[in-house]
Amino acid sequence: MSGTWASDSPGLAERLIAGTPLGRGADPAEIAEAAAWLLSDRASYVSGTVLPVDGGMAA
Repeated sequence: MSGTWASDSPGLAERLIAGTPLGRGADPAEIAEAAAWLLSDRASYVSGTVLPVDGGMAA
């Protein structure tokens, strides 16, 4: 899906990455780890919050 998006918008991925404080795109496993944590018992007391997994873009 992201491959098609990138080919339809040349240079867009590079511009987005350049604006990310971490200076790179996310590995899908990094996103999955955050979702897995929210689904785990370790996050049992977490409610009504937004967990940005965005490489520092919202910071």
